[in-house]
Amino acid sequence: MDFSSKKSLVEAINDEVGVLHPLLEHLLRQIADVTHVEYTHGPNEKGADFIVARRDAALGLTSHIGVVAKIGKILQNFDDVSRQVEECLLPRSILGGKEQVRLTEVWVVNTSSISRNAQDKIQDKYKTQKINFIPGEKLTELIDKYADYFWYDVPSAVGSYLRDLSNRLTKLDSELSVLKGLECDNFYVPPDIQEFSKPLYSRHARPPKPHLVNLQEIVLKEKISFLEGDMGFGKSKTARAITLHYTAPEIFKRLSVIPVFLSFKAYCDSQKTLLDLLQEETKPYFDVSTYPKSDVLFILDGVDEATGKNGDWKERLREAIQEANSSQRLHLLLTTRPLRQLDESVNLYAGASRYLLRPLSLNKLVSFVEKACASLSLPKRLFEDLQKSDLFKQLPQSPIAAALLSRLIAQNTNDLPSNLTELYSKSIENLLGRWDIEKGSCTEKEYKDAERVSFMLADYMVGNQLPYMNLQEAKEKVSEWHRLRNTNVSLEVLNQRVFEKSGIFVTDEENGLLAFRHRSFGEFLTAKAWQISGKKLSSRDSFTPYWAFVQFFYTGLLGDCEEHLHQLLSYAPQTEAESWLKIILMPDYFLAGYQTPYVLAEENLYKLFIEAAELYSEIRKGNTKTKLGELPEMHLLWFFQRVIRSCFEFEFFRKSITTTLLKIDQEIIDTKVKEIALFFASCYAAQLEDPSGFEFLIDRYPTERLQLPIALAIRMEQETNKDFSKLPILKEHERKLKSLLSLGGGQKKLSGLNTAKVMDDLFERPVKARKIE
Repeated sequence: MDFSSKKSLVEAINDEVGVLHPLLEHLLRQIADVTHVEYTHGPNEKGADFIVARRDAALGLTSHIGVVAKIGKILQNFDDVSRQVEECLLPRSILGGKEQVRLTEVWVVNTSSISRNAQDKIQDKYKTQKINFIPGEKLTELIDKYADYFWYDVPSAVGSYLRDLSNRLTKLDSELSVLKGLECDNFYVPPDIQEFSKPLYSRHARPPKPHLVNLQEIVLKEKISFLEGDMGFGKSKTARAITLHYTAPEIFKRLSVIPVFLSFKAYCDSQKTLLDLLQEETKPYFDVSTYPKSDVLFILDGVDEATGKNGDWKERLREAIQEANSSQRLHLLLTTRPLRQLDESVNLYAGASRYLLRPLSLNKLVSFVEKACASLSLPKRLFEDLQKSDLFKQLPQSPIAAALLSRLIAQNTNDLPSNLTELYSKSIENLLGRWDIEKGSCTEKEYKDAERVSFMLADYMVGNQLPYMNLQEAKEKVSEWHRLRNTNVSLEVLNQRVFEKSGIFVTDEENGLLAFRHRSFGEFLTAKAWQISGKKLSSRDSFTPYWAFVQFFYTGLLGDCEEHLHQLLSYAPQTEAESWLKIILMPDYFLAGYQTPYVLAEENLYKLFIEAAELYSEIRKGNTKTKLGELPEMHLLWFFQRVIRSCFEFEFFRKSITTTLLKIDQEIIDTKVKEIALFFASCYAAQLEDPSGFEFLIDRYPTERLQLPIALAIRMEQETNKDFSKLPILKEHERKLKSLLSLGGGQKKLSGLNTAKVMDDLFERPVKARKIE
């Protein structure tokens, strides 16, 4: 609807008391700094239809304004308006006679125009009184801003309720937003919601494909709906979003649904029925009995948050469900974390529909981070890191995890691995209760106890390489830990916090087993436990697959750890597997310990490229127990450079490029190994879009002196990188290489060998079959 049409609707108001006054009563309350609005129309109004109390923030003083409301135009005949303005000069009582005030200002509001002549005469007649005129056009603007339900022909009483509920939830959204501290507008990424499916116990049965639903439509088709999700998945946010959907005036006009939003705890504490609460919520605005055909959507948020504080929460839940089922007009949506107590109480779920919040898809997670960090210029490769990072994928893909990541990126926009330890730290804290402390449903002592117990269980399970343990044994360990301490936290509450609410563990009640929901949770908790106890992992174990992530987190928790990183760097691998893992893992350890003085990385990174070159040389000679010996030499070289690129492609290492190249060149080692090491270092530089490595390599080792595989690899780099192909020194390399290979003839000799045979050896024959020296 355009502004002209809205203005016409305002001009068409023909009922001053029945339409205009209720509209103004709500609208005036929404104006900035208004603290009180009193409707005074009637025989004792003393000129003012409304008294508005407005506070001056600068002075801390409250002034009172009289509002004169009229329908139609105000032209020459304005005697009635003049009389009301004059009466506004009289002192009057407000707040039921509790306060005597004088009006310092008068607002004349009407639905159409006020002639210039009428304004001038009224102003001239009452020079001592401050008078403001609000004609139909200005009133239309105010309605647009504060009472847009009017455009949908929604009664002002109902529209006022819907608007106030919307404002309350919007304010609550802002107060509870996970985006606090980020310089971005508030936004909402709608989650995917699926129907709850019972677990299948057949070993060979495939889980059914998730059936996604539109919950804000479904809730009106069902009598009882449960929305379940783990901590931080956005249950409350989704509940508020659904409520806000039904506060929209166009939705009420179409569906005539009255939404009511309360916390489940508030419902329990009230000891009232749903209908009593409906009456209580709507009474200040309208008589709900005058809308007998309107459905009522009750949204009770946070069933799980009442379980520890309200002993009769199950009974109250049953009462709400029974009342909703017995009423034709009531629909009930409840949100909760998955709770075993609910599953055990079969009758609670009887006849109810259950829905699950799904983890954010990678696309939605990336969208969340992009919006949260909209003021930053984020590198594209950051999102590639998210796709590749196994550790990140094992975190709960929830809005709170996305917000934590966004906050860390805002503080350090560089590399994902440098942020992962802190991200895990914050996520584990929230899972164990830190998030609930802020919401008032967990105590600091409860959180601390749960944290210590989780450290103990992780150290036992990961330390003994147990993928799972006996559930009863785990509970006995917790019981023994609890027995030896006096923390004022009950054992029942502690067990519920650790094994049910945290989401860190999963329990198989049927087989009596306990395991970590994700292995990385156990690895982080183990690293944290060891940091606290002073226990360390040996350098050799640090380069084994089982302990790699424990060491990564341990290094990240240490932060500034020069001696620790130097010990890892100095370790001499004993096997081929250890050699590979040192090349792959050491860059991650540098990134985890990014607070260490940078000189350690800058002065020692070159060693890893030399070790990679030595490993390549051994495999090239066929000295390997892996399938790599079956690759042709150029394929092997390609494989190595891809591994190097993926391990060192982080911005953190850019500063080390020049030093690394120079140190490799200064080393007294076999020239062939040196050329390979320089090539690998050049590849890592190229991955960071720095061509200086290849320029340095060709300058120091001209084309005619380079090993042919390296020379060919540099030529291939030119073909895949248009920017590099324009560099003069690389163009010269291409020209010399063509000359050496005599590509025109194809049968000329290269160092006494047939060119075609050389190419066949390099690109086709496995290295183990060539007996390379």
